[in-house]
Amino acid sequence: MSLKEKAIKALSKKAKYGPDISLEDYIIEMHEPSVSEEEVLEKIREPASRLGMSNKELSQASYIQVNELILHRALIEGLRKQGVIVMSTGEALRKIPWVKEYYWKNVDVSQDKYTAAVELYGRGQGYFIYVPPGVKVKYPIYTCLLITDNRQAQLVHNIVIVDEGAELNLVTGCATGHRVKTALHIGVSEFYVKKNAKLSFAMIHAWGSGIHVRPRTSVRVWEGGEYISYYLIYSDVASIQQYPSVRLSRKAKLHTASIIVGSGNSIYDVGSEAVLEDEEASAEIISRVVAKDEAWVAARAHIMAYHGATRGHIECLGLPLSSKATIKALPELETHVEGAELTHEAAIGKIAEEEIEYLMSRGFTEDEARALILRGFLRVDMPGLPLTIRKTIDHVARMLAERATG
Repeated sequence: MSLKEKAIKALSKKAKYGPDISLEDYIIEMHEPSVSEEEVLEKIREPASRLGMSNKELSQASYIQVNELILHRALIEGLRKQGVIVMSTGEALRKIPWVKEYYWKNVDVSQDKYTAAVELYGRGQGYFIYVPPGVKVKYPIYTCLLITDNRQAQLVHNIVIVDEGAELNLVTGCATGHRVKTALHIGVSEFYVKKNAKLSFAMIHAWGSGIHVRPRTSVRVWEGGEYISYYLIYSDVASIQQYPSVRLSRKAKLHTASIIVGSGNSIYDVGSEAVLEDEEASAEIISRVVAKDEAWVAARAHIMAYHGATRGHIECLGLPLSSKATIKALPELETHVEGAELTHEAAIGKIAEEEIEYLMSRGFTEDEARALILRGFLRVDMPGLPLTIRKTIDHVARMLAERATG
């Protein structure tokens, strides 16, 4: 059965988690942009600022997609000198024959209606990044996926390949403008981290109260490889549901953290799954959740061990700031062999009044004290996270704490 046939068959298939969305409510037909690149760049400065991206960082982004319009930046030329490829997935499929070997190999096109829609209607949107063997990209590659039109369905398929012994730091920002009342974003991402390679990936989401978001991500990490993932969302959203899966070979490592500040009556169903397939594979899944107003948050985590000499740890911490907010910590540990070391910690609590009083005695106002405590709670130090990405995350963490106390 062809990919198209599988997708058509799955077009009405509901996802396992998250509220069901009607695709017919959104515009999924491609249309030619009627504005210039300069006009588009001016239009996206406001949503980009919500991601903590300055004009300088925006101008340096290697891949920008606004609705269906794809922009390439001059920085790509410098990367090409190292053999690094950055282009749209559609262009990569047309120009590079071997890309087909990675297309829909990590994610099942028939997983649900959302993966099916990307294959049937996505038309090659999304970014393709390839780093050759042994190449260590010095500066982060920034990509932006932005929605500026109402009722827009943004359907993207991203493929990232970090070849043997190579290293890549990738930052992806996703956002909408403040005038967008309703839209749909579906992002399929297939990441391949080859032997002894390293991929650090930070994703920052700043959506709106009428936006539905459905990322579909799967990662394959070969022997000795390392995948570091940092996910942050601090905006209202109609609903977001994501559950990336990471498969780890011998001596492969995973460190992932999800930082969620939920507000309004938003629904956040966010988690990660790690599959320890071979000896000395290890995984650490961390989540920090702050929920205010009537937000509903599920923090899922699942580690499966298929070899005895493996280690995994889950840490889920939640902090409700409203009596109407809901937080669910859902850690799962599963082993199919003897000897695997799997642990978890889950806790939902509150800000200690004595901590607030102590900071107030030092001259801080109550709001300032709460913001400081929340910044500490939301901060997660990840081993091996590059300084440039850490600075971006710290900036967004400040905005998260301000939003949680504002």
